[in-house]
Amino acid sequence: MRRDLALPIAPAPLARGIELIPFDRDSAEACRDLMNRVYAEGFGDPVPFEAWWAKLIADAEYDPTVMFVAASGGSVIGFCHGWREPFIKDLVVERDVRQRGLGAALLTLALETYARRGASSVELKTDVDNLVAQSLYRRLGFEIVERIG
Repeated sequence: MRRDLALPIAPAPLARGIELIPFDRDSAEACRDLMNRVYAEGFGDPVPFEAWWAKLIADAEYDPTVMFVAASGGSVIGFCHGWREPFIKDLVVERDVRQRGLGAALLTLALETYARRGASSVELKTDVDNLVAQSLYRRLGFEIVERIG
């Protein structure tokens, strides 16, 4: 899916009680744990933290300034993983806080960041059966540009 950044980006603020925390090794472990829990629901593969971390920080596309971590009460509840190039690798939200705008807020932060950097568009991939995610992406202006499989 692709989102044209020439189109306006509607504000999507974080809900009260949710804060952004820096993406670093400590928060990364909680992000990977969240990703593994979400992926266990059927739209990804759980990966051990150390293997993921080593691969992540060695990747030329790694850029912690486009990784947004949402926390509440000291726990990571949402994570948007962007690459240096305008591509969203992962967007995950804790099950019990879904449908409250957190995914939209995190993804909007990434869109705004890429737009400030002068990118013309942002891309992401999602499973063809992940209709909930596709609904969010469409609402934020993404369009399907290719179907695989």
